Amino acid sequence: MTAVSSNFTLEELTRSQIAARLGIANTPNATQLYELTTLANSLLEPIRAGLGVPLHIDSGFRSLELNLRVGGAKNSAHMDGRAADFIPIGIPLREAFNSIRAGAFPFDQLIIECNAWLHISIPAPGANARGQCLVASGSPGAWVYTSVDHEGE
Repeated sequence: MTAVSSNFTLEELTRSQIAARLGIANTPNATQLYELTTLANSLLEPIRAGLGVPLHIDSGFRSLELNLRVGGAKNSAHMDGRAADFIPIGIPLREAFNSIRAGAFPFDQLIIECNAWLHISIPAPGANARGQCLVASGSPGAWVYTSVDHEGE
């Protein structure tokens, strides 16, 4: 296994059941690997330490083809290696969301999606972290994103 940080591997940040089923290559290039490593070290590791629980990565890097197959946004940060969807193991999702947004983590976006997982991203190279916090609700094709304050509702 190839470590990208103390607790995260390249394999878990690129694993996709859909890619495996459909035979889609989901291998990052050097720039995408750099961004995944930055994501793991600047956000995932500090969040894991801050919450005091492991993080299960549901989706990290997505190749263009994989992103199309899963219905990801056309400009998804997942395709650049700058985003991950995860579930904190051992604490309620909403509690983790609130702790992260109240913390000093340098995220670009934090989204609680479908009350099932958290999405987090780092800013694009040269951009400042927006600290944007959203709650996604609705259904496929009709998602509604509601903005919440970074430090409290």
